[in-house]
Amino acid sequence: MNWLCRMPKLPAVMNAAVIIPRSGNGHKNAPSPELSDTMGSMIPAGLSRRGLFVWLLISCLSAPLLGQGDQIVYEVRSQYQLITVRDTDNGYRQLIFEGRFDGTDAIQSEMNLSNHEELTLSYSRHIMAALPMVARLQRILIVGLGGACMQRFLHKLLPGAIIETAELDPEIRSVAANYFFFKEDSRQIVHLGDGRKFIENSQDKYDIIFLDAFSATSIPYALTTQEFLTAVRNHLADGGLACANLWDAEADYPDMLKTYASVFPEMHVVKSASSGNSILLVQPGKVGLTVKTWMEKADAFEKIHPTGLNLPQLINRGAAETISISPTAKVLLDKAK
Repeated sequence: MNWLCRMPKLPAVMNAAVIIPRSGNGHKNAPSPELSDTMGSMIPAGLSRRGLFVWLLISCLSAPLLGQGDQIVYEVRSQYQLITVRDTDNGYRQLIFEGRFDGTDAIQSEMNLSNHEELTLSYSRHIMAALPMVARLQRILIVGLGGACMQRFLHKLLPGAIIETAELDPEIRSVAANYFFFKEDSRQIVHLGDGRKFIENSQDKYDIIFLDAFSATSIPYALTTQEFLTAVRNHLADGGLACANLWDAEADYPDMLKTYASVFPEMHVVKSASSGNSILLVQPGKVGLTVKTWMEKADAFEKIHPTGLNLPQLINRGAAETISISPTAKVLLDKAK
């Protein structure tokens, strides 16, 4: 899911924007903005990461917080959160938790109303770089449903795969079905309940486990710990991997990397273009994959399953050969040992 809000009135863009941290609420610093390809073409050349943030902040503050044509099409308070479905004036539908509509709201999911299968958010495109790394794609688990953008995309791309989703909030399931064209069938299955408990209690193994569960502001701590990741590793099929959507601007990002490294001997990162997302791919055994080999696998995968995403290019631009973990990082645990 995406923890970035949209700048409502920048012309012809609207694939993402920037979070402006709320004052006095104890939230961590916001990640860097996620941009559409069109937005990327508007950015002045040569900007540093800080310069990019300032440019986006000025653009955001100079625009209205809500487009004149934006409208809330549905809103409900579940037992867990306030859920809002909003249509933007340029043809996108967004899922927002605990919306304040003051420029700080996080977009959990987004759908192009004229192309329901399109992955409009950069992180959701880059996370698909995990697919070529798995020889067999028969059973996939996603923790977190949101607007079911990934679920719809995978269901169409991989007609032989079963896609299962663990979702805590029953209202999210209803919203996905009623407002995001999500349909369950024998290959598209939702398990309602706590995602961690579902994995821990399951007897099944998966070829890929995607970890993409967010609250309104962050990844639930229980889905970041060594104990949880050990359960994830134990539920991977032979040759399988886990893939997590993380925020590299978060203060605990180094701790998350160290925690994953304590469980998985092989890790790879793909930086999502122009955003604060880093897609972490981890394997339970040492493989020694290089970026070159990964790109070759992606090219072969595209010939069989055309994604329309140009996965080799995404990998080439965003993948790192090595991952540096801060020596001060700590392993995240359920409780002190």
